[in-house]
Amino acid sequence: MTNRRIVCLSAALLSVIAGFASEQLARISIGNKLSQWRTEMVEVDASLLPKGSFIITDCNNIEVPWQLTYDNKVIFPASIAPESTEIFFVKEGKPKNIDNIVYAAFYPERVDDLAWENDFAAYRAYGAASGGGVAGYDVFTKSTSRPVVPERYFKELVQKVSYHIDHGDGMDQYDVGATLGGGASAPIDKNGNIILPGAFSQWRILDNGPLRTTFELIYEYGGGRDFRTISLDAGSPFNHTVCRLENISADSIAAGIVVHKPATEDYVTGNGFAAYSDPTTGPGKGYGNIYIGVVNPTKEGGSYYRSLEKEKGTAVGHLLTTAPYTPGEDFSYYWGSSWSKGRTLTFNNWIATLKDFQLRLDSPLEINVIR
Repeated sequence: MTNRRIVCLSAALLSVIAGFASEQLARISIGNKLSQWRTEMVEVDASLLPKGSFIITDCNNIEVPWQLTYDNKVIFPASIAPESTEIFFVKEGKPKNIDNIVYAAFYPERVDDLAWENDFAAYRAYGAASGGGVAGYDVFTKSTSRPVVPERYFKELVQKVSYHIDHGDGMDQYDVGATLGGGASAPIDKNGNIILPGAFSQWRILDNGPLRTTFELIYEYGGGRDFRTISLDAGSPFNHTVCRLENISADSIAAGIVVHKPATEDYVTGNGFAAYSDPTTGPGKGYGNIYIGVVNPTKEGGSYYRSLEKEKGTAVGHLLTTAPYTPGEDFSYYWGSSWSKGRTLTFNNWIATLKDFQLRLDSPLEINVIR
């Protein structure tokens, strides 16, 4: 048992002795079976917690921020010691205001971009006004934890200060084109061909901070529709995407990463994941490398590299992680990025981050609410 665990137990006992227990509306028990620390966003069904205003504190009586999501979940960040259980307390009170760490917005003035970000990176998907030629997700690098997307669009569109240049907090030096970009999904037909979706036709923001942003994109192609719900939490390099196809014929479905020249072999694939070190659009110009990864929790379809039939600019192929497609069933996966001049210094660090995330998905936190 670590010293921290002893302190927490003592603090919890002291709180009861001091009469804090009378304020408690519920307790949330969170168990970690892994032999490592883990800090992540916890989800609790709001129906299990009191209605109205309340605060959440850890075992040291320190308030932690929380958010109610569109799908009626209470989420809050928790750090849990190895092979231990921590108790969080739900008490009467008004939560403190906190700054938004995540952000999403629609930019019709920039050909219908839907852009979003957290403290690791920023992204965008392309809407109808783009002409439909850009299919995948774009990546904006960041070297700061503060939101940068509104400022970058304002400078680019109003002040004519290019976001393709690093002005001290990152930039846009990622090439998407008619590919899956940095983690988009696509159906695969019976011949193994990727069916690129084009641009989204509809969008809807469901959550917008302070701890999670969630939005829905709808793509229309092949006579059917492709529904995607994407969420991104503060403190995590990984987006969570849930896809559902309607009236689209497919043999399987994949999440992918475009591979660019000259870094045609700078990738690693494993059981249910793929990682790539992208050279940016200016290799050798000091822009660093963008690390991108996808994680497929099902681990059913394999992860592999597939060349493009014809090179598209510097794009030569895709890293794909796939799953069998069953009509009416969702495909759920995770994807994200970091930057060698930001939060993740080396590609080996990024691969370790992916493997650690996969380990945590395989051993979810054990959460119980006690009223």
